[in-house]
Amino acid sequence: FGSDVLPVSAFAVSTPAPTATDTSKADTGKTSEPKTVTPTAAKQDVDGPAPKIASLAVVSAAAKSASDAQVTLVTVTPEAPARQAPPNPLAVVSGVVSSVVNWMLTPFMGAGSPTPAEPPLAWSLLAFARREFDHFVNAVTGRATQTPAVAVDATSVSLAAATAAFAQAAAVNVPGFPLPGAQLSPSTQFVQWVTGNYQTGNPLIADTLKRFGINGTDVGVMWDNGMVDDPTTPYNEHQILMAFGDTFSGANMTGNWRFNVLLRSADTDLSDGMTIPNGEWFNGNMFGGTPLSSPTTARQIIHPSGLPAGVTLIPTAGISIPTPGTQFGVTQYVNFMSVSKWGAAGTWSTNYSAIAYSTDNGENWTVAPTSVRYNSPVGGNDKFQQGAFVRPGDGYVYNYGTPNGRQGAAYVSRVAEKDILDTSKYEYYSKGKAGGWFGIGATPAGWYKNQPAKATAAFGQDTGACGVGKPGNQVSEMSVQYNKQLNKYVVLHGDQFNNIVMRTSDTPQGTWSSAKVLMAQQPGGIYAPMMHPWSSSTMGTGTDLYWNLSLWSEYNVMLMKTDLTKV
Repeated sequence: FGSDVLPVSAFAVSTPAPTATDTSKADTGKTSEPKTVTPTAAKQDVDGPAPKIASLAVVSAAAKSASDAQVTLVTVTPEAPARQAPPNPLAVVSGVVSSVVNWMLTPFMGAGSPTPAEPPLAWSLLAFARREFDHFVNAVTGRATQTPAVAVDATSVSLAAATAAFAQAAAVNVPGFPLPGAQLSPSTQFVQWVTGNYQTGNPLIADTLKRFGINGTDVGVMWDNGMVDDPTTPYNEHQILMAFGDTFSGANMTGNWRFNVLLRSADTDLSDGMTIPNGEWFNGNMFGGTPLSSPTTARQIIHPSGLPAGVTLIPTAGISIPTPGTQFGVTQYVNFMSVSKWGAAGTWSTNYSAIAYSTDNGENWTVAPTSVRYNSPVGGNDKFQQGAFVRPGDGYVYNYGTPNGRQGAAYVSRVAEKDILDTSKYEYYSKGKAGGWFGIGATPAGWYKNQPAKATAAFGQDTGACGVGKPGNQVSEMSVQYNKQLNKYVVLHGDQFNNIVMRTSDTPQGTWSSAKVLMAQQPGGIYAPMMHPWSSSTMGTGTDLYWNLSLWSEYNVMLMKTDLTKV
């Protein structure tokens, strides 16, 4: 998914681009991340002391790109060992939690009962540890998690590369491009890897091969699971869910192949990456890092029954909707496409798109037959083979669709929240058209129920010699959300030049703005910009917008950060 994105020959890429060779399809532990309200403090505790660096690669500020940067070695004299600090209260709390968790999970380590004991005393101790941790952090830090905006100009790429090289010393087995913290455009920087066999210095960031059997994957659509955290439990119920496409355990798209997988995160401090807890194996916990088929293997989540077979099933959008009376009072929905065959660069054919739903936080999924849209130009469902969801709170879910491939425009539909699984209940937006003589064939602007053929392009279909050359003229993978900082709807998508662009609108249907380039195409090929719902700009508490981005040469997902004041 992304094989059409070609690397830029002027740049060197550390890892050869994987080839889309055919591989045999294969269907595809128990450690837990204690719940903390302030992830920043927890991450510092995991990272430990900073390593001593004998030399630092400093990139000349005069360099205009990473490719022509000059590198100088600067010797750094290690400081004398500091006096040992007093015991860290955070470590004490962490120790309590770890001891209790180990005690609770002892049956899984030997020949004990397969059912965890989970005594009330254990849960009470974990809840107590969490409360004490919260009180300590509140008193010391005031719980400030906002990341200050970073001043960036057009020459900041070299400086960012030098800073990233210093930070890279703590990481193991990570690609040389991009480096964490690298400024890839005046507005946007690479934060950290989300997936991959990369050891970043924090065991809960990336390192997904050892933990989940994920060496390579892509897409990573994100949505809020809509749950409220229960402070009396040792884990955080309020999470971000992420759905990924074709996933492999081996390098270069080999090994255990799953069409799709799901990861979870409760991390609210994204400035140094996104933590994903380890898996919860066979204990009834629906809030571990991923649904598992073995203690360290993420399993495929979507298995359609009675529908046309294809070469893969790729998630394109996700959303949660309150559903009183279900297990957690909320249901998760994922829109996916069934790919029938891959074509030339940027093209593929689909059998259909459909929606799968889960009432147990993404652990188990069911495909709704009433949600299936077969790919046919007759009737207009071919316009909605890929999707993006947004739920603004007006009682509707808005679904943005594109045809299969990356050459189309985006269209808009909406449906009452309770009817999201019934395609016959959807309404489709038309900008209207004047018609011919005496107005024959005219279509008033507005919403048309159960008539997808009437949908007109919302964005991504400029016409004329000038229009086709503009950034954003075609729409590939996309994500949409309402941004409280901008007080506008925002969409990110790839375009015909493999740029990542942003548009804004006052309403879900538009009029949408022209495309602004957040990041031009990069070495290795980039695609699938998926926005994080807990970005400070989305929440209205800052100006940063975080989003997932796939890099084809590494076939893994990165976390990016855009400062909207610089767009």
